[in-house]
Amino acid sequence: MNTKPDFFIVGAAKAGTTALQQMLATHPAIYMSPIKEPNYFYNEVAISDLRSGLQNKLKNENAEQWIKDGMKGELWNAFLRDEKLYKKLFGNALVNQFCGEASVSYLYSTQAAKNIFEYNPNAKIIILLRNPTERAWSHFQMETKMKITTSNFYNEFNKNKSLAHPVWGRDPIFLGGGKYYEQVKRFLEIFPKEQILICLYEDYKNDAAKTINTILKFIGVNVDTESFDVKNKIANEARKSIVDDILPSGSLKSSLRKIAQSIGLHSLLKNVFSNKNQGRIPNELRVLLNEYYLDDITNLEKLLQINLSNWKQQ
Repeated sequence: MNTKPDFFIVGAAKAGTTALQQMLATHPAIYMSPIKEPNYFYNEVAISDLRSGLQNKLKNENAEQWIKDGMKGELWNAFLRDEKLYKKLFGNALVNQFCGEASVSYLYSTQAAKNIFEYNPNAKIIILLRNPTERAWSHFQMETKMKITTSNFYNEFNKNKSLAHPVWGRDPIFLGGGKYYEQVKRFLEIFPKEQILICLYEDYKNDAAKTINTILKFIGVNVDTESFDVKNKIANEARKSIVDDILPSGSLKSSLRKIAQSIGLHSLLKNVFSNKNQGRIPNELRVLLNEYYLDDITNLEKLLQINLSNWKQQ
């Protein structure tokens, strides 16, 4: 039985990784970790160094006991440190299924690429990248909602840009999370190029079915023989993700999501909670962030040999 992931969705945060993870989890040829973000290979930070709110959440959810009790219901994230527990996440996979997990801390981590390679040198790595300015704004809004960030954007920008490497799980990382060059480079320096797939959020947004099929082929799924309605799955997962964004994790989310689906609330929730209604990034902040990320984007273009001029537009 396969107890090691065949592929990893490593990030970036706020670049469509959750939608992709949920989509792939519905495919009959794929088994995704029942903990969406186990964070097993992000091990350079001690649990005691995480922010207090996250520590309390992890303590209350008790991932270790949840796994031992049979992994019933949903668990959003954990910081697993025990290899035996990590392997149990994939114990229910069928023999012919590809196993995967998605922890967006891995791309940001300075150690995860090396740790993953040592664990499974044949693993395939999926990296989703989003315009860093748009990503930073989306991440800032999330961190504000979660009370991780408590000041206005300008104050947080000035405070965070001077930090060499904010700690994931302790500090706000809305700014550093979009400096992709070094993050992607770490994986390219360790894994063979053919084992890494770079996908752009913008391409996924414009033609999700094409991107999903590219990812399935990369994983090893025979898309010509597997019966899988990509377009309908995308629509269903998009509706479900709206509820995911506004509900707490765990069994309560699962129950409320089913209720929302049964009484047709998705269209209402989409209108109320869509990114469009949360407000577009103000022009002055766009200019500020574009200038901040310009050199990093240019370096990334050279590294990947792709044109990212649309990311540089004011």
